[in-house]
Amino acid sequence: HRRTLEGFAAWCVYVAQSRWTAFRQGLSVEDLRAYARFVEENHDRPLARLFVEALLLRCMESLGEQILQCPERISYLLYHVFQEADALGETGPMTFSIDLDKLQDGLPQMSKNTNPYLRRRTPDGKWELGLNFDDINESGIQCRERVTKTYKEPASIMVIVDFALCYRVPFMLKMYCFGVAGYLYMGSQMGDDLSTFHNGSLWEPQWLRINFIQYTAVLDSMIWIGLELLLIV
Repeated sequence: HRRTLEGFAAWCVYVAQSRWTAFRQGLSVEDLRAYARFVEENHDRPLARLFVEALLLRCMESLGEQILQCPERISYLLYHVFQEADALGETGPMTFSIDLDKLQDGLPQMSKNTNPYLRRRTPDGKWELGLNFDDINESGIQCRERVTKTYKEPASIMVIVDFALCYRVPFMLKMYCFGVAGYLYMGSQMGDDLSTFHNGSLWEPQWLRINFIQYTAVLDSMIWIGLELLLIV
């Protein structure tokens, strides 16, 4: 049971920690934490109930077809199934109801349009960009009742910008390595008299080494400011 529903428990903890998401979508933080405890601390719960909860999740995954690729979306729907059945009460028999339309929401839109750069009319009459499984899964993370487009794929020059933002840390680490190599070279006495002589020691820099440190610090701050602004935009 714990192994089967560990993804659901992780989703409950994540949403409970994101209080604004839970509040905006009308989810109870206390109930979310209670469901997570029911999964993680299940040693004193009835065995039959544990089996039914695990079976319920497997049934939803089977009936959802490709929605199986969107575990956060399934966790969001499972939460509502539990809420409708008052699963926290655990008193007497209860009925778990699965809404197939909600469970497979997103698949009809994908069958009509999977192109993320082209707007087409969806079955509910809205004009939206093509959906993919990331959008469906993200709808579960954001606790959206209906699946919708949540991510705008980059196009044109923004592909390069997005690539730079995704790998900004490795790029900057390489730049730091080049900077250290240049700093060492300025005191190596292996070049001309101006650039590699008379620039002080490693810990007591002079002339070009001091200028290099200052210019590098200014350039580093400007690059990081630019990257953070791009992330905001």
